[in-house]
Amino acid sequence: MVEDNLSKVERREVVKEINKKLHEKVVSKASVLGQEFKKQTTTAIIAAFGLIIAFSWKDVITDFVSKINFLSAYGLLATAIVVTLISIIGILLVSKWAKSGEEKK
Repeated sequence: MVEDNLSKVERREVVKEINKKLHEKVVSKASVLGQEFKKQTTTAIIAAFGLIIAFSWKDVITDFVSKINFLSAYGLLATAIVVTLISIIGILLVSKWAKSGEEKK
């Protein structure tokens, strides 16, 4: 058995200190969870807006490619290639931008 030499007042103080530390830890974890939720929600909303933008540009690019005589025979293929190239450039730019933000931290 462990011998307990603490008085009732000291015991209350220890319990109070433990509760305080536990409360601080729970609040800290909840804050991190809230920040991560906000970050993920923001990412999802931005992706949704990106999809809307992509759909609106699809018709513009398709129309543009169809007006180019030497590409008109390949219509959808040419459109897919143009969209892919634009997307790759966009991904590279966003990736570079995101990495530069991480380096500042």
